[in-house]
Amino acid sequence: MQNLESLRCTNCGTPLEPPAKGGFGVICPVCQLFNTFGVPFPDPDLTAEVFESRLGDLVAQARASGISPDVIVHILRDELEFSAELANHGRDLYVQIIDLGPSTSQPLRRSQRDENTRLRGRTVGG
Repeated sequence: MQNLESLRCTNCGTPLEPPAKGGFGVICPVCQLFNTFGVPFPDPDLTAEVFESRLGDLVAQARASGISPDVIVHILRDELEFSAELANHGRDLYVQIIDLGPSTSQPLRRSQRDENTRLRGRTVGG
């Protein structure tokens, strides 16, 4: 159980006021998450590397469980948007993924002659 004097939101880390007598949870004023008591508090020694590893493991587990890649991307985009808005308080942000088309292992190499022909046929300043 968490110490009521150091109660923080499990989602965004905002300090929370202890609930009214008889209450068993608090709604975070920042992210609106209902925080219940008795839920394990996040590990204070979590590093960026451990976070990255755990997130990768979770995504791999989601794939193995049959969650579609589109759903995984949608969830990650929503979480990234939320985290970015927390980091930039008062801003509305939108995360966009841009499809740059199919990737190729080797860029196509044009011959020097094709390049010169293309450049000669181009009008300049027109």
